[in-house]
Amino acid sequence: MEGILVFLLGLILGSFANVCIYRMPRNMSVVKPASHCTNCNNFIKWYDNIPVLSYIILRGKCRNCGSKISFIYPSIEFVCGLLFLSMFFLFGFSYMLFPFCLLMFSLLVITAIDFEFQIIPDEFSFMLMIVGVVTSFFNFMLGDTISQRIISSFIGLLAGGGSLFIVAVIGKWLFKKDAMGGGDIKLMAGVGAFVGWEKVLFAIFIASLAGSIVGIFLILFKKIIKKQEIAFGPYLALGSYAVLFLPSPNVVINYLMMLEENFLVKYVFTNIQNLG
Repeated sequence: MEGILVFLLGLILGSFANVCIYRMPRNMSVVKPASHCTNCNNFIKWYDNIPVLSYIILRGKCRNCGSKISFIYPSIEFVCGLLFLSMFFLFGFSYMLFPFCLLMFSLLVITAIDFEFQIIPDEFSFMLMIVGVVTSFFNFMLGDTISQRIISSFIGLLAGGGSLFIVAVIGKWLFKKDAMGGGDIKLMAGVGAFVGWEKVLFAIFIASLAGSIVGIFLILFKKIIKKQEIAFGPYLALGSYAVLFLPSPNVVINYLMMLEENFLVKYVFTNIQNLG
């Protein structure tokens, strides 16, 4: 029952996420005016604004003018519900649930905005920094004692933002242009306040790996050119989400080293012996 309530809360806030995604990059208020059709400007009634369900009932069209409603809107709502539900499975109905649901909401909005506009609103990054540090005293992911957790949150903030700041400075020096956006730096400072320095650096590694793989495929299939900039925020969000479910970086590294060792013993050394 609690899981259903959390999922429904995610659907509802997913509707607000759509408002943020559309209005924030256009410098519009997320509060006023009320939700309205972007085609006919008629205000949307509450019964036409029920997450996912209204889209299905209206068959993806505005009740007033009949214009098509993008499938992205119910998708965002549904994904937000799933993200909240995944946090419930991870933390249960505890104090940890609510700040991490806020983290998921922020990452979802940032992903959508950065993907389309290549900007990351500072409002979310600064909010994550504050909330991450303020709630760190009951964040058991950061340590066993309150003092450890608070210190880990501050170090995570510095590590997340500082590491990307260093990359930005070195990239600027090497390539004579911006290699890392300020939005990415502030975002990972906020994430670091939630997960600590080890996991935030691991998240950046995952993001870099995923971004490189996708970038190579896009270049191979001629979807982008080599020097074309791509939004890094979605990959940072992916990495930040992944590290919540993955074991500590040390465990992952040891596991990869074990696989490499087994591969060397099983295939490489065996083939050398056979050749001998």
